[in-house]
Amino acid sequence: MPSYFRNEMIVKRQKMFRKRLKENATPITYEIWSPRGCQVNRHLQAVSDFKDKLDAINIPDNPLSTLRISSIAYAKIVMECLKVDVIPHINCRDRNLLALQSDILGAHLLGIRNLFIIGGDKPAGKREKPKGVWEVISTELCKVVKSLNKGFAYDNGKLTKIDGKTDFFVGGAIVFDRKNEVKIISEKIEAGFDFFQSQITFDNKKVLNFFQEAEKEGLVINKPVLIGLSPQPSEKALNRVLKFLHAEIPEQGLSRLKCSDDFAEELIIMCSEIADELKSALSPKYKIGFHVMPLGHDDLGRKIVEELRGK
Repeated sequence: MPSYFRNEMIVKRQKMFRKRLKENATPITYEIWSPRGCQVNRHLQAVSDFKDKLDAINIPDNPLSTLRISSIAYAKIVMECLKVDVIPHINCRDRNLLALQSDILGAHLLGIRNLFIIGGDKPAGKREKPKGVWEVISTELCKVVKSLNKGFAYDNGKLTKIDGKTDFFVGGAIVFDRKNEVKIISEKIEAGFDFFQSQITFDNKKVLNFFQEAEKEGLVINKPVLIGLSPQPSEKALNRVLKFLHAEIPEQGLSRLKCSDDFAEELIIMCSEIADELKSALSPKYKIGFHVMPLGHDDLGRKIVEELRGK
């Protein structure tokens, strides 16, 4: 066997995120978008200064249906450069089931042990008829990954034994204010998702309302939930984020930001307050963590990570 496969550093980084979620701690993940060309982007150097405060780094898969370097390939680079665990996203939009399984098996061979499975944003652009694939949805793909973990793949509609088994820890999306979200999450838990991660939220009431509704309907959310936070440098940047997420910020919070002398710093304080309130209200009954999405503003991302870690 080639020495590469016995590399102790690779083995040491595998399952670090999984282990952290089992500990009595607040997990924090951080998002980096892969480049639009064949160069390592500036984010790796920026994040290297606070990588030790992170439990894993997420790499989206062609986010907003725009071209980026493969999330799996870039996750490998991030893992090697920063010596941290990684969570590449894989969407159902761009590939059929054959291609998805091929990429997933490749990820395992590269030493990656986490996946975040999503449906994917709808195709956009100037093409007359942009097409998505969606041969499977996220819940179905999770079941496929769990089959790969048992040593079986789907080939021509049939389960076929493969050489060896994968060992993936699988995350899925949670949308707190989506209609029928309790039912959706119940189905995802049944499908085998190991943890959940939300989009950016600026309203802790929507989060608390979801958990209250889940309790009323008898759903036990016994999986870790990482809540999305995003620091932004200006009102213009924040509005851009809210627009593409179709999200809102409470009027009281928006007025507070507009009246502040330092918009970015005030938003970091607000995000920290949201995190504190949610941890206080939901822990230890639920395993709550946070997913920081700076969308390129790593200077602000570092600040909010340090706030969450208590410096």
